[in-house]
Amino acid sequence: MIAHQVSIFLENKPGRLEKVTAVLKATDINIRAMTLSTSSAGWGILNLLVDHPETACQKLSQAGHPAVLREIVVVSMKDRPGALHDMLSLLAQAGLNIQNAYGTVLGDNKEAILIIDVENADHVQKVFESAGVQTLRAEDVYRI
Repeated sequence: MIAHQVSIFLENKPGRLEKVTAVLKATDINIRAMTLSTSSAGWGILNLLVDHPETACQKLSQAGHPAVLREIVVVSMKDRPGALHDMLSLLAQAGLNIQNAYGTVLGDNKEAILIIDVENADHVQKVFESAGVQTLRAEDVYRI
């Protein structure tokens, strides 16, 4: 099963991010990773990797925060120089474009994950699998 992130269209004003986190806290949803990027026009996109994305999206939408689910592929890789380049090279060689990406290192065991938001998650999944790259199942992603 493909994993999802929650993407929220957010006005760049004091307290807007806090209103989103208040909804998630009230719903007992844990944020595992996030990115926030804003434009010069004063709006931005908040991408959240959470433990219950469908519920988060629903509760945020009900609270007036425009939210959508986006398919993501999560890749496990070694925390070493060049590991990110190796993953990106596979996608470039396959002619696949990344819409958004973020990553993190997990604990002290030299493992990292790369979260990739792409238009065709199934194709990306197949590219990685054929190259022997481990992708994480949705259940594993939400427990990170």
